[in-house]
Amino acid sequence: MTDDELLAHLPEIAAVASQVEERLGVWVGTARERRISWARIGASLGMTRQSAWERFQASR
Repeated sequence: MTDDELLAHLPEIAAVASQVEERLGVWVGTARERRISWARIGASLGMTRQSAWERFQASR
């Protein structure tokens, strides 16, 4: 793959990452609506409760 080909793929990858992040936020929001704790959400994502809250608290 040439440098130009590699660079041409970056926007595609960024768009996919954005879609994944948005969908993950929806799922976390649903978990919080069910009153699942931040500790359990964080554990399922391999992060601390605090990290999960900081990343997703706006998803509520």
